Amino acid sequence: MTSFGEIVYGFGGISLRVAALLLLIGQLYCCIDAFYQKRSALCRVLMILQLSVWMFFLFVLLDGSYSVDYADRARTFSAPVTLLYRSPWLWVLALETVFAAMIVVSLVSGIRFRKSRLTRDSIKETVDMFPVGVCFGRADGVVELNNLRMEQLCRELTGKALSDLNAFTERIRELGEEQDGSRIVKLKSGEAILFERDTVSLGGSEYTQLTACDISELYRVTSELKSKNEKLLDLKTRMRAFGERAAQLAMSEEILRARVEVHDELGHLLLSGKYYLDNPETADGESLVKMAEYTHRLLTREGEEPDDARRDSVSDAADVARAMGVSVKLEGELPQDEPRRALLGKAICECAANTVKHAGGDRLSVRVTMQGERMTAELTGSGSPPQKPITETGGLLLLRKGTEAAGGCMEVTAEEQVKVSITV
Repeated sequence: MTSFGEIVYGFGGISLRVAALLLLIGQLYCCIDAFYQKRSALCRVLMILQLSVWMFFLFVLLDGSYSVDYADRARTFSAPVTLLYRSPWLWVLALETVFAAMIVVSLVSGIRFRKSRLTRDSIKETVDMFPVGVCFGRADGVVELNNLRMEQLCRELTGKALSDLNAFTERIRELGEEQDGSRIVKLKSGEAILFERDTVSLGGSEYTQLTACDISELYRVTSELKSKNEKLLDLKTRMRAFGERAAQLAMSEEILRARVEVHDELGHLLLSGKYYLDNPETADGESLVKMAEYTHRLLTREGEEPDDARRDSVSDAADVARAMGVSVKLEGELPQDEPRRALLGKAICECAANTVKHAGGDRLSVRVTMQGERMTAELTGSGSPPQKPITETGGLLLLRKGTEAAGGCMEVTAEEQVKVSITV
């Protein structure tokens, strides 16, 4: 049988060397992978033995090939090499096949080991899949682990790869907005990233942990709420000022109302007193006394009596007009609600007073027309027509303001007689 040495010296020298070199590279990878994945001690020892055998086999081939390449020079071999060269080539082939199969088994075993156990590569692959940026580094800034998202953020903010964690965090501090100890950085794309830094201990050493989370939607909503809160704060300030102003206006309005009421009552009392003095036989002295008593109570702040709530505005106005010497003729359907009856009463008092003062009349015609919720009152006084255009001042002006405040309108005309039309 042909020996292995004859094949080496013959046609198979170069091909055997190439094959042995490739198998040695495969075995070297398996050995390094076993140590990198921290496999069992038995597995690592077996890998070292296989690597040693293949290295020995390659050296033997190289030694024999030297004799083939330089045949003119005598070459002696050591006993193990001589034994291998004199062995039948089928035995050597079987040995090579066994070791090649062991290499294949080692490769398959390494692949299964990585798939069935938590390895460094699987951790890195998993961390790279996180949508959240993650980075761990030592105190001096050297990065131990980071994922693709954090690498992308670092390149976007600094223009460089993530190699110095301390420099990266300093850049974040410069660009970010402080938020409860963290930093919010807005990217050019419009995204809002929340960076949080923390310290973790592992194996007696401390590491810096930096995480980056996309809070664009939350940041948008928070910004809107902040803007709305600022508007609400401004509105609150203005409402407070408005409240203070409203209180002053209410007080001023109440004072004005009291003054107007005193003005009207005193005016009516004076006109009634004048009429009584001019016409003692026909004047109603009892009504004059009641008016004087009411005016006295009003001036002494006793005008608001419980009985006042039960007084009828139209009837009281007619009594006041009679006390001033003006007879009131009411026609039509009177309103039933007190606000419009009070407005009609004020109009009767004011028109009766103007009839006496300006026209010298003694009659007042009041025609009321109701059309659903719409009330129209026409008040026409007797006496002489006005000699000049009517200027709304005093009580007539206050009557107009009261009518408009109630949502109505007032019109004053003067042809043969003065007529005041009120529509509410």
